[in-house]
Amino acid sequence: MAKTKWNLLFATFILSCGSLAVLIVSLCTPYWISSEAYESSAFKNSEINYGLFVGSLTQNFLPNPRYYDLTMTCLYREYVCALSCQDTEESRTEEVLLLLKGLRPSDCPIRTSKSATASMSDKKTQLMNRQDLSVNERSNFINSGLWVSTVVFLGIAIAFASASAAFSIINVLFNPVEPIFSVFGLFIWNGIVIASTALTMIMWGALFGSTLIDNIAVTDTLTVQIPYSSTGLASLGACYWVLFLPILLHCSNIGLLIWRRHIINREPPPTTIDVDRSDLTIIMY
Repeated sequence: MAKTKWNLLFATFILSCGSLAVLIVSLCTPYWISSEAYESSAFKNSEINYGLFVGSLTQNFLPNPRYYDLTMTCLYREYVCALSCQDTEESRTEEVLLLLKGLRPSDCPIRTSKSATASMSDKKTQLMNRQDLSVNERSNFINSGLWVSTVVFLGIAIAFASASAAFSIINVLFNPVEPIFSVFGLFIWNGIVIASTALTMIMWGALFGSTLIDNIAVTDTLTVQIPYSSTGLASLGACYWVLFLPILLHCSNIGLLIWRRHIINREPPPTTIDVDRSDLTIIMY
């Protein structure tokens, strides 16, 4: 029976470690949004993938694709964020500010190029002929509050998944006296991970439903002089949907802890010896 209780606690450690790995991978990989961007004169649709911090853009305006790096950039005073293709913090901030004002930003630095310079010059000429100064709507940008909330709740989930794994192995090896560090605390840590992960999905899902489904908020789709559109082409990426796995794993942890408690409560009470103190024969012992 004691071996079974030990195995159940060790299983919660394994599941917590698995959950922690999934949460970290989800945080660091750029597949929260997958989309295409349509432009009528382009060779084919652009391809975009990005996560909470970085992403990539493959622009297929010409037969030879161009590749750009994207970085999440926020103007907190304006309550907006966007994926900028510039390579320095100052230029990214300036680009988002220009996009918010409806102005055309500087051309993006190319990560890899296989097309001729002359073709790029032709493209610039076409784009400059489309210039039209009109203020961009804030609803086209990523809401900075929802983005920050998503990052914060995912960070909380990672922190408490680490706590869950750490205290699980502590309870396997030792028997902590303080309730918060004992098995009772494991219920709290696992519950916080479940709630935080669920709130992360709710925040990003709300952001997708309110903004990203119509405009993925990258430089091309936010530049009013370039008629790129991502309406109806975006979808939530694998890094979003994989968050269901930590929720499932920590629910399993709580189930294992409840099962362990049931086993303990089902154990027969220790044998007690009832001594009749009125029997004078006990004096002999």
